[in-house]
Amino acid sequence: MTNALYNSASTEVTKKLYLNEEFCDIYFEFNIDDAIQKIPANKAVLAVLSPVFRAMFFGSVKEEGDVRIVDADIIAFKEFLQFFYLSEVKLTMENIETVARLADKYDILDCVNACATFLEGQLTLDNVCWAYQLAMLVKNEALIEFCENRICETPKDVFASDEFLRCDKETLEHILELNLTCSEAEIFNACRMWAEHSCKQNDLNENDSEHLKAQLGNCLQSIRFNEMKVDEFTALYVNYNGLFTSDEFEDIMLSLTVKEYKAKIFKRQPRRYIWNRDRVVYCKRRCMSGSQQRSIQMPERITFTSNYPLLLGEICTFSTSSGSYNYDMYNNTVLVSILELSNHTFHSNSSKKLLYEDTAKSWNNSQLNFLLPQPILIRPQILYEIRLELSCYGSFSSSTLKPTVEMENGLIIHFHRNPSLDYDNSSCSWVSQLGFNRF
Repeated sequence: MTNALYNSASTEVTKKLYLNEEFCDIYFEFNIDDAIQKIPANKAVLAVLSPVFRAMFFGSVKEEGDVRIVDADIIAFKEFLQFFYLSEVKLTMENIETVARLADKYDILDCVNACATFLEGQLTLDNVCWAYQLAMLVKNEALIEFCENRICETPKDVFASDEFLRCDKETLEHILELNLTCSEAEIFNACRMWAEHSCKQNDLNENDSEHLKAQLGNCLQSIRFNEMKVDEFTALYVNYNGLFTSDEFEDIMLSLTVKEYKAKIFKRQPRRYIWNRDRVVYCKRRCMSGSQQRSIQMPERITFTSNYPLLLGEICTFSTSSGSYNYDMYNNTVLVSILELSNHTFHSNSSKKLLYEDTAKSWNNSQLNFLLPQPILIRPQILYEIRLELSCYGSFSSSTLKPTVEMENGLIIHFHRNPSLDYDNSSCSWVSQLGFNRF
């Protein structure tokens, strides 16, 4: 009979070997102020963990003598060597980038993952772009996804950081492909600021549109100009003379004004947000105590704002059989329209942007339970309107509903009254609940 016992001695052995000159058989050299400084190490210990070191020290073509290090300073390299000798390592933000690069260079996946985990706990909106660039360099998918989620949640705050301005063009290209929860005009302004900073770094005139365009390169084509309003783009065109050629101007204007136009230069496909059915949170229109029945006119219109970025994916209604009219929903259709209203303006058609329009076909008895084929981005403090229009209808009644719905984790949906209607559509509605995903 045998019993397995914990042996702490083995851990103490490698711990005592860390930076120990008495038992070392290799030195790493660093040139510091024209003087050579050395760090002791052990070939076998390094080779067991790193296939790169194994090839260097025990491969068919062995390296002779000490190893000169030119891509890391001595303090960061000592921090990196902890992973070979110590059961508990101490990482610092000052050296984490160098340690992660060394871990990637010497092919030590556990070390890369440890650096990524450390970074996740240290990231802020000010340094997430720097971490994103590093994550892509070392190809750590977990950290890449973590950074992308942070950038997508609050892109305007990220764009305001110094690290965004300092990120390289490849990182900017990746950021522009993300499902950013801000307007394309705000994305353009962020790119402009990045290009101006790049011009200054390269001793170019940042007020010259041709220089800005040269710094941006293909990044400019990743901006969805067709998602802007015509007046937004024309203002950009006037303010940045020389940024767009005549062909580019025509491509954008046709994308803005011709629905079926296929863009030749700039990307037109909308940013594709993924709907997660398992993460739906419902904004339920609950009745106020002692509420009375109130008349609702068709087409039904509800307008709302959110205090957080969301994805709208589901629209559900109350049963019409409970109202004044009992419609045969199996023989009825409903046109669903979703619009974005700028500056909380109800009256001006020019301020309205149609985001979705189609006929709903998903019925459950006398209720509509409609799942959008593609979720729609709801930006904070922007007014959105949902219109539901039955193919045959009159008016029906609804109990008085709460105009403000407070949900978990501070999420608030506020329903607004449309002054053009002769009833208060903020507190009576056919819509029973809206389904959202949070970022």
